[in-house]
Amino acid sequence: MEPNFNFNVLFLNKNVHWITDENELVITKLREFYLGLNLVIKGDKFYIHQLVMKKKYLILIILFCMLLIGGCAQSNKIMTSRPQKTEVSLKARDLYLKGLFYQSEGLYNEALVQFYQALHHDSTSPTIYNSIAENHIKLGHYDSALILLKKAERKDPENVETLSLMADCYFRLRDDENAINTYKRILELNPYRANAREHLMFLYKKNNNEMGIAEQYEQLHAYYGHDAQTLNELAEIYLKYKEYDKAIEAYNRIIKKDSSDFRAHYKIGDVYKIQGKIEEARSAYEKSLAIKSDFYPAIQNLALSYGSEQKWQDVINVIEDGRYQVDSTKVFPVILVAQAYYSLKDYDKARAKILPVIDNGEAPIELYELIARVEFEAKNYEAAKKYWQYILNKDENNKMASLYLGALFLETEKPDSAVIVYKKAYDAHPADPTILGFYGSALQQLAQFEQALPYLKKSYKLNPDNINVISSLAVVYENLNQFEKSDSLYEAAIQQFPDDALLLNNYSYSLSERGIRLDEALTMVKKALQISPDNGAYLDTIGWIYYKLKNYLEAEKYIKQAIEVRENSSVVFEHLGDVYYELKQYNLARENWRKALDLQPDNESLKLKLEKVK
Repeated sequence: MEPNFNFNVLFLNKNVHWITDENELVITKLREFYLGLNLVIKGDKFYIHQLVMKKKYLILIILFCMLLIGGCAQSNKIMTSRPQKTEVSLKARDLYLKGLFYQSEGLYNEALVQFYQALHHDSTSPTIYNSIAENHIKLGHYDSALILLKKAERKDPENVETLSLMADCYFRLRDDENAINTYKRILELNPYRANAREHLMFLYKKNNNEMGIAEQYEQLHAYYGHDAQTLNELAEIYLKYKEYDKAIEAYNRIIKKDSSDFRAHYKIGDVYKIQGKIEEARSAYEKSLAIKSDFYPAIQNLALSYGSEQKWQDVINVIEDGRYQVDSTKVFPVILVAQAYYSLKDYDKARAKILPVIDNGEAPIELYELIARVEFEAKNYEAAKKYWQYILNKDENNKMASLYLGALFLETEKPDSAVIVYKKAYDAHPADPTILGFYGSALQQLAQFEQALPYLKKSYKLNPDNINVISSLAVVYENLNQFEKSDSLYEAAIQQFPDDALLLNNYSYSLSERGIRLDEALTMVKKALQISPDNGAYLDTIGWIYYKLKNYLEAEKYIKQAIEVRENSSVVFEHLGDVYYELKQYNLARENWRKALDLQPDNESLKLKLEKVK
């Protein structure tokens, strides 16, 4: 059934006059029509007279008026010039209204027939082109719709309805570039077009154009004012792209509107932390805590900022001096304070912080790792071993526990136990350079040089800057009589690390054992002692070099100093016995060799020496 209309419309305003009769429609001003659905004229009213129609068709009358406006005005800009009369095809009007009726009933093909006929009678109206395109879109004919919309665009380049339909077509065709450009044009004409902005931001996200999203956030802020959520999202985008100053500026906009926003201050602190501006970061965290003294993330990051500079007493102050309300149920502050005391070598206070938490049975594994390190450094080896073994019982592949437990066995001269630990760790982490290095070093200490060699070589290849591995590998080469390789390794390492005391000592000791280049060896070990004057191994090395130089009194002096700080070393007691033997003090030689043999009862060379001084 076709609709039938017979009406006159009168729209009154001091600047706008629409007068209708059977032959003529004069349009003098258009305010704006929006999305092809609404005529927006603020402060005015419609007056509709002599309407012979059903109420359900009232919207069609308004749309008809829009059609005529679109066809004749040729623009959605406000006109201020003197009104001009324009001929309008009444046949086009009737056909267009029939098309709208069919469209409203979902009869899109039938609607297209009417619209195309209307276009035949009036080819000047962008609105007719838009309506035809809209029905093609509903039928999925996006390419056909675009052809018509481009014609409409040529007639009215700033017609928002035309651009909206074009953008919709591009969007559906997944032509993201053209869709983005068209949505941007719409927003230039009407920045309050929310649907266009939403689609634009969706496409930016789809194409990972986060700076485009940031630009939209900036525009939202400009047009709609303060929105903390939008500004936070904007700042996050700037952070991702390392636009740190812009991120801080976004957070400062939040603070400007709401000075009590402690999270914004905290976020500024995080930005400064990323930039390495530690003092500025601390200031921001303190501002956050001045507003909310129990804001745990700010407390934590403030303490960590001091920890990053090894300002351990400041870490303790942040947690314990009462400025901030630290949640006593949280474990991490305990770890921070205990770590600070541990780093200050105050092992008793570190232990006092940790043990109550462990005794409650809810401690994280990190706290067990820390108490184990505390006990290890305090030389409470049995306690340390207990904790490392507890960790390994919980997680047999825990790398740190394996490394430390093996180191504990090496420290207590149980390299065979260390080898067992490192072998299991190696099976779990076969490509880990640190485990490879420790495993090789443990085998080297057991004099299993052939077995140690492949692990140390692989560790060195993976991490050529590990000085402990370099030293162990050089020792292996020496014991395999590959002195050219060991010397080359030492010399390259010392050239790279000229102030490393361990390398200097080990190379000088290697030369002294072979009795070559003793003056050069003496120079190197003296430099090592300048760096670490109380190291027992280095004191023994310089004493042994003097022994090789036949300066037995100097040798005695340094080796006795070595014993004072390294009294459980069989090698040092043996060296001192050798010195006394050359000084013909045979009783003292016997005494020190006997001590050496007590520490190393399987040493056959010591037994032979003792035979000489019976």
